[in-house]
Amino acid sequence: MKLIIALAALLLFLSGCSQDEEQTLEGRYMFTLSMEGSFQLFVEDSYTGSSYRYLNGLQTSLPVMYEAESYLIHTTEETVFTDLDTGESALMSEIDFPLHWPNQHLEIRVSEEIEPFTRTLERPVTEESRLFPIYTAEEIKAHPYTSEDFIEVHTPVEDDHYMLFLFDENFNREYLLILDEFGSQAGERYGVYIDVNYYAPDYFETFMEIDDTPSYLVLSSAGEAIRTSDWEEIRSWFSTEAGIGMPREGDPAWRELLY
Repeated sequence: MKLIIALAALLLFLSGCSQDEEQTLEGRYMFTLSMEGSFQLFVEDSYTGSSYRYLNGLQTSLPVMYEAESYLIHTTEETVFTDLDTGESALMSEIDFPLHWPNQHLEIRVSEEIEPFTRTLERPVTEESRLFPIYTAEEIKAHPYTSEDFIEVHTPVEDDHYMLFLFDENFNREYLLILDEFGSQAGERYGVYIDVNYYAPDYFETFMEIDDTPSYLVLSSAGEAIRTSDWEEIRSWFSTEAGIGMPREGDPAWRELLY
């Protein structure tokens, strides 16, 4: 008799686990939506796999049949938010909206039965929120957010694509405009794509672990390519590794060429 009871308890436990798995979505936080308390969850696509990237400043060469699995998540006042870093849980009605960082790893138990859904798109999923399924979150478990998560979301996917970050309050503004224009034309001129980022919020310095300024950072498809406090090292790196000559500060020929 005890054996029968034990087996029944085990079956109930396994059934509960199976139900939880069937009603749990796992992916990466993308951004909030216009509908209050809602956000988009990235699972995977045929361009970056399960690695979420936000690269709207770079021209992308999507696969011919580009597909993405993504979901729209709606929270209610009864949704439980659990911070796996601290172990603390709270109702969404008791806290401010807690998700802010792109690429944060989430596990979401939803009210509805999940039907995996993949859409064929003509542009990156970061630019498309329409027609993805909507699920109601019962509980959101947020994994600790790391510098690696933050850098990954800004890391280019394709060769000859670069993200250039300048943390330098005293950087020459006129020269910066020339660099920005150079970056926007480099793809057409040289087949090299550069997204120049200067007006980055303070949290970029935090998650990119910028301890001293000025600092200059280049991300390539391989990850962090160079980090230095010497701007001339950045120019030299692009010349050597990317095969292009970056504009030199104070050189009027570049203004004539670019404008």
